[in-house]
Amino acid sequence: MTAPTTRTLGRDDWTTPWEVFEPIHHVARFTGDAFATDSRAARCTPFISPEEDALTTPWDQLGERVWCNPPYGREIGRWFARVVGQVAAGRVRLVCMLTFANTDTQYWRDHVALSRHCHAVVFLRPRVRFALPGDDQTRAGAPKGSALIVYRSEPRTGRWPVHSYADYRTVDWVSLSGLAGHVSWPGGAE
Repeated sequence: MTAPTTRTLGRDDWTTPWEVFEPIHHVARFTGDAFATDSRAARCTPFISPEEDALTTPWDQLGERVWCNPPYGREIGRWFARVVGQVAAGRVRLVCMLTFANTDTQYWRDHVALSRHCHAVVFLRPRVRFALPGDDQTRAGAPKGSALIVYRSEPRTGRWPVHSYADYRTVDWVSLSGLAGHVSWPGGAE
């Protein structure tokens, strides 16, 4: 597990709030969660636990469409590299990653802006209010803005990933942001 920072209050087990996850899952139909501290934190199954170490375990056990809300500690760049590596190798076809929008970092430049497998970035507002495992009671908003990043196994055709903004409290925000077009699946939402 990554070393905690003060920005995460010394914890790596914050979970994705259902109000962010469910609308995306409804369209993408995720088949696995790349990182969950335990079954209470997992947003779908199967999931890879810290003991299994998603930075070294192949993700093909998760199916073709993977959700990833990684630890936001000092090693976050390794998570970006891992996501790109797994889609580029064809181990998974789609990864939707929720993370801080640290657009001025080297890892963002290398694994978002310049990665041919990054198709879309949706900047979320307001700041995401993460939950603790088991109680799903959201806490104070994150210390900075978040983004959903969509990676696909097939390289994008344009020079840059598509960028948009979304208020995740809005009805149909996944569709309004254009995210649905990047994560939808044949036989998608029922």
